[in-house]
Amino acid sequence: MYLRVTIEDAQFGADDGGFDNSSSGGSSPASYRSGSSESDGSSSNNADEFCPDPYPSGSASPSSTSYAVRDGVDRTSLLSVSESSATVLDDIDRHQQRMLTLLPAFSTPAGAGARADALSRWLAGFDVGWVLDMDSGRGGESLPRREVGRRVRAWAQALSTMERVFRLRHRELTVKQVEALGELAAASAGAMLKLAAAVAALGSSPSKLLAALDVYVPVSEAFPVLGRMFSWGPSHPVLAAAEDTLAALVDAARNCGRDLRTFIRSHYPWRMPQGGEVHPCVGFWMGYFRCMLRNRISLCFVLGSSDDDDGDFEGAPPLAPGAGEGGFGLVTDLISCLETVLEEKSAALAFPGLRQVFMLNNTFAILRRAVRSDLKLFLPPGWIRAREERMEGYIKGYMATSWAPVVSRLDDAAGGAKPLRRRTTNRLSAFYTALENACYAQRCWKVPNPVLRGILRKTVSASVVPAYRRYLEDHPEVEMAVGRTAEELEQRLSDLFEG
Repeated sequence: MYLRVTIEDAQFGADDGGFDNSSSGGSSPASYRSGSSESDGSSSNNADEFCPDPYPSGSASPSSTSYAVRDGVDRTSLLSVSESSATVLDDIDRHQQRMLTLLPAFSTPAGAGARADALSRWLAGFDVGWVLDMDSGRGGESLPRREVGRRVRAWAQALSTMERVFRLRHRELTVKQVEALGELAAASAGAMLKLAAAVAALGSSPSKLLAALDVYVPVSEAFPVLGRMFSWGPSHPVLAAAEDTLAALVDAARNCGRDLRTFIRSHYPWRMPQGGEVHPCVGFWMGYFRCMLRNRISLCFVLGSSDDDDGDFEGAPPLAPGAGEGGFGLVTDLISCLETVLEEKSAALAFPGLRQVFMLNNTFAILRRAVRSDLKLFLPPGWIRAREERMEGYIKGYMATSWAPVVSRLDDAAGGAKPLRRRTTNRLSAFYTALENACYAQRCWKVPNPVLRGILRKTVSASVVPAYRRYLEDHPEVEMAVGRTAEELEQRLSDLFEG
């Protein structure tokens, strides 16, 4: 009788260590922010290849469960929100005052040199002065992946702040100042497009897809606002350049989207953990899929409406639960691809039963990371139950491979001409030998989640110990070896799967 495995059994069985299931605000594919010890066994140390955690060390994500919430009110964050709002307003005011000092350089009589210097100073005030060099030899193609993510975040924050500075102040200026402000806005927007163009020109990679989605939203939202604010027509150079850049970002993202299955199969080093624990790629890719969803609208438009003749994507992710079955295709298809690769790679594990332990650990890690994040909103009905049943199947396969042969040593069906006492003694000796061999072979196997580990241990004990106890009761003539009581045997089995 095998124990039923459900996600409720093992989902909350251990400290989560600061699980971050936010869906916006950062590019880190890491689903956990704690450290090296995680209850599902997947690693977050190497999951963050592209972009660092969006929340600095010691801070909490907006959706962190570490927040103290009482009666539906987050009391610990009220003060920080107030202080943050005041800081933002102070920054806006500071940028507005700085803007006023730079406007004369953008008046009609000013020369190109004065404008270039003022633009450089203006952008440097937002810590994005480097965008002016993005079309040179120091462009996006030469940047490390982590640097691309850092610059995209800084760029998006700067563009949002600029738009707000222009919007809050331009109505208070004179006509000539508004004209100069329009010139500053056009120069700033044109310079900011260089980063977006550099992202679109990057080589196809998982990081490029995230960066393209991150850049698409600010460009598609901020530039039309600037156009209306300063009455730029459709043929205005900045708006025309923005349209070309958006088209390039869409093409780049779709090309990367078509390559995602190839990335899953080849991008991460497929060195198999010899203890059967969770492969590092699980934490990486499940976090990556979650990061894809933080820009759901752009993901819906860019990938969901792709004219993909190969049918790689069945539809766009829904913006809310139950928004249409076609939206489930993207997330579920990519997770299924990851599961298929894990299944294929598990064949490299030589020991009988280790493959099932490996797949049990990894299926549980995938399931846990899915249901504890926004990914669960994009999963079709029955997806969770199918994985739970798959886990039960892995346990049954493990028991059949690793422990059924051990228990079979006690089978009385094997007759023979030898005296009964000799047959039973030999059978018991064979059982002890098979038991020791099984325990020795599995001494380094690991099930990181404590509750899942407990389920597997109980399943082993429930199969081996009662059979052993019945055999001893049915054969009182057999002398039991020292240290071989049923209780001692159960204690021995309780040490399994610690690695």
